[in-house]
Amino acid sequence: MITAFWDIDGTLVRSPKGRADLFGEAVAALGVQPVAPTGPRDGFTDRRLAEVHLAAAGLAPSRVDEYLEVLDRLSVEFYGHTPREPVPGAREALLLTQQAGWRNGLLTGNTPLRARTKLRTSGFDLDAIDWDCFASGGYVSDRAELGRQARVLAGDGPLVVLGDTAQDALAARAAQASFVAVNTDPAVLATIADQAVLAVSSLASKDFIGFVHTLQG
Repeated sequence: MITAFWDIDGTLVRSPKGRADLFGEAVAALGVQPVAPTGPRDGFTDRRLAEVHLAAAGLAPSRVDEYLEVLDRLSVEFYGHTPREPVPGAREALLLTQQAGWRNGLLTGNTPLRARTKLRTSGFDLDAIDWDCFASGGYVSDRAELGRQARVLAGDGPLVVLGDTAQDALAARAAQASFVAVNTDPAVLATIADQAVLAVSSLASKDFIGFVHTLQG
């Protein structure tokens, strides 16, 4: 059986520009003025982002679990009335791979509650996910560690990681998995395409559908 580990943000649901800064709001909820961290943060896990935001605001790293509990609460409230849009073809892609006999898991930087909330409010069928195959960035800071966890969860069988950033490619290498790059931005897709067995701008593309059927065969 093929096991597929899907990233969420940017792969299954859109990451809109100008989105709400829930990470900053979580700092404020701890009673401190948020300070915007510097440097790139694409592909960071929630735990790593928590560490970065706590450090920027001068808060102790020992408060990371408290911070993530606040982030969970804010996320349930926010996505309940402002759901993310699915990436075009994403819901259909999960159904396609499920029908092809794949086991669909998640390799995401999100905490478990944030992952479920984003998918549920975006209209995904949560039963399409095998929740025993869930590598969550709520527990680890290192994306490569998520990849190693995915390999343990999947066992020795064929493994595919689908994601939209170089951090997802890193996780795929750590998992000894094939990497499928998915990004609607052609410029970003070009930067990770050479690390992938397939690079597509849409999960509804003929190339992706053909890839699934090829592996099924």
